[in-house]
Amino acid sequence: MITITLKGVKPTPLNRLYKPIIKGKYPSIIISKEAREVKKYLQTEVLRQKQNKMLLGHLKFYMDIEVKKVKSPDIDALPKQLFDSLEGLCYKNDNQILDLRVRKHLNMGEDKITILIEEIDSN
Repeated sequence: MITITLKGVKPTPLNRLYKPIIKGKYPSIIISKEAREVKKYLQTEVLRQKQNKMLLGHLKFYMDIEVKKVKSPDIDALPKQLFDSLEGLCYKNDNQILDLRVRKHLNMGEDKITILIEEIDSN
């Protein structure tokens, strides 16, 4: 089981997560600078909290988002960014996640995200 607590993290809005570019003649997308900075922070926190255990089986991924303000990012703004940031540190691939629960709590004392990742029996 992995438990991670992130304080003060601001997710990159979905419309700024990727940046369109032209590579040669073909359009492509890359992760934006803002998203790379959030990803680096998330990965640093996982290592600092010594939670980089590679889980190999199917997973449940539970996330509690606590926000100070009622007006806050959409509930779906954070999961994909977290999945990608934790890939290679906590699990091989986010396709291992079979059970996903995200809850958002408004008017809390601080902005905080608590993540629980646990292997599950997929039988």
